[in-house]
Amino acid sequence: MLLLLIILVGCTEDEKLVRVDYQLAEMSVDDDGIVTDEDQIHSLGALLEKMQWESGKMQASRKEDMMLTFFYLYDPNMPERLEEYKIWFHNDRSAEIADLNEHRYGKLSGEDVKQLKKLIK
Repeated sequence: MLLLLIILVGCTEDEKLVRVDYQLAEMSVDDDGIVTDEDQIHSLGALLEKMQWESGKMQASRKEDMMLTFFYLYDPNMPERLEEYKIWFHNDRSAEIADLNEHRYGKLSGEDVKQLKKLIK
């Protein structure tokens, strides 16, 4: 287990989260944006890293409230790697997040949802 952890940590050091794009479901031009502040980017990445993910595709009864696209840079001479997430908010108390690249989903609640909204707007 320790060996696997060392390998995973070693692999993630080569990538750097450089930007996060977001798009709200209303599709209004004013609701789209880019997060480039390093502290905000780090906080967004940390929120998703601490989530408990479950394998599989999430079934949603409505269109997502927000779409996030994370841009990871491995090599300055190569294109960025993209990770996409769809987010559904529920009564400002919880949020469900689907990771489109890894085919998994998870939930945020309480202060984590408030922090996510604060980082995006």
